[in-house]
Amino acid sequence: MAAVNTMEKKLAEYKCDTNEAICLKLVRFPEDVEDDSTTFHPEYSHQIFGDDEVAFGYKGLQIQLFYTAGNLSTLFKVKYSSKVTETFDCVEPDDIEGKIREIVPAGFTCNTDDFISLLEKEANFKPFGTLLHSYTVHSEEAGELTYQIHKADITCPGFQEYHERLQTFLMWFIETASFIDADDDRWDFFLVFEKYNKDGETLYATVGYMTVYNYYVYPDKTRPRVSQMLILPPFQGEGHGAQLLEAVHRFYCSLPKVQDITAEDPSENYVKLRDYVLVKLCQGLPSFAADKLHLGFSDDMVKEAQDKLKINKKHARRVYEILRLRATDMSDEEKAREYRLEVKKRLFGPYRKNQRELAKMRKCLRPEELVSHMGQMDTQTQHEELEKSYQVVVEDYRRILERLAAQA
Repeated sequence: MAAVNTMEKKLAEYKCDTNEAICLKLVRFPEDVEDDSTTFHPEYSHQIFGDDEVAFGYKGLQIQLFYTAGNLSTLFKVKYSSKVTETFDCVEPDDIEGKIREIVPAGFTCNTDDFISLLEKEANFKPFGTLLHSYTVHSEEAGELTYQIHKADITCPGFQEYHERLQTFLMWFIETASFIDADDDRWDFFLVFEKYNKDGETLYATVGYMTVYNYYVYPDKTRPRVSQMLILPPFQGEGHGAQLLEAVHRFYCSLPKVQDITAEDPSENYVKLRDYVLVKLCQGLPSFAADKLHLGFSDDMVKEAQDKLKINKKHARRVYEILRLRATDMSDEEKAREYRLEVKKRLFGPYRKNQRELAKMRKCLRPEELVSHMGQMDTQTQHEELEKSYQVVVEDYRRILERLAAQA
């Protein structure tokens, strides 16, 4: 038994956390390759390495996935200090290269010198598609930096291969990511690039992107649905997500055939970002004027948000609640109470549905089955959960208003 435990301990030394082992880079200059400060790591690796996010069979494992900053030409190398087969004959290490090849398209190099030589071709890389929007961000280190948002589709020369390289980042940063069938011409792609200077030339670095699928709506409309959105980690926290989402929204607003704009299974962070962008767009609409907000959520708000900004009723309601919070003196007890009841009225929807379901259950469930379901729908618990939900929502709304005030 002791021998087995000793063996297990020794084998455990050959387990590596793949989120730490995978080293990602976006390389602009040759010196970036050896500069650890330019390295970033995945948030997730379970889709490749299993739920434990562990690779077995190596000590000091380092999986290098380095990309040229613009075209995303790829260097893939696996390094380690020792391998389990050097000590144990009958134990097989994980096939790291095989697993990575499942998501990284062919055409990568395994030679660092060859990769560095590819940097010289970056001057030839130009953003795909049509320029939608340009903006600047102030950096303490570099001053004013210029960014561009482009709309592309699969017909752009070289874009399909570029997209295959770009989408590999999804696996590391979106928990439930999957690759799309980019051959379908109903996909739109929106790309963010940074312009930068190298040896007197203007080059472009990939910052992030969004994919949108255009669904058909009877009889003659489309409903663009955001499928994936990612700002690459070196650029996160700089406002690029909001710039991208606003540019995409404005683009679809200009198309008369668009019904409204939605998102597929949006994350919590995406919902907060969307709230911020939609409030920014709606705050200038007459129906959302401060003197109209205290009268409640109106059909005029629904219609104007739909007609002018392609915002559906559900999203318009959230915009109304955020703007009404800004227009409400929450130190006034009566006004605060009115606001609280207005928000809770929307939040109560799911609980009201539960009560309807309970009424149906009374007619068809045996007493012991009914008791188990009633326990899940206890009125006191509902009120407590409703209050918790309200507090979370208002806190999120306050952050959005703070961000808007900071941008004003």
